[in-house]
Amino acid sequence: MPYNRGMKRSLALALVLLAAPAWADDFSARAIAGRTVTATPLGNEFAQSIRPLLDEVATECDPPGTVLPASELGAFDLVGDITPAGVLLNVQVLPVTPLTTCFAAKLATHAFNPPPRPGNYPLYVHLTVTN
Repeated sequence: MPYNRGMKRSLALALVLLAAPAWADDFSARAIAGRTVTATPLGNEFAQSIRPLLDEVATECDPPGTVLPASELGAFDLVGDITPAGVLLNVQVLPVTPLTTCFAAKLATHAFNPPPRPGNYPLYVHLTVTN
């Protein structure tokens, strides 16, 4: 489900994405876990609830009016674990670029709503950045 903010970027929470062979096994397993919970009705509702936060963080890392170099454009994936208290831990992004590193760091500073199930909740986000 694409989310367009003008021509600047297109954000999408991905429900299905095949793991690329170059990804580390741990990252792939975490992405699969995140996609699996997002595919449930409660998981999808939770994913939709964080869309405004994703846009806020995207704007922090890529303010309107900036022109990103080609090396920063394209798709990236983020995985993490949201604790029952709404704290994001163990954040990883692929590929690693200055923009994706900023996104991961900034996202980890925000509080999340409590996830829809007990224990740490696997988060998976697929984003596409365009100028």
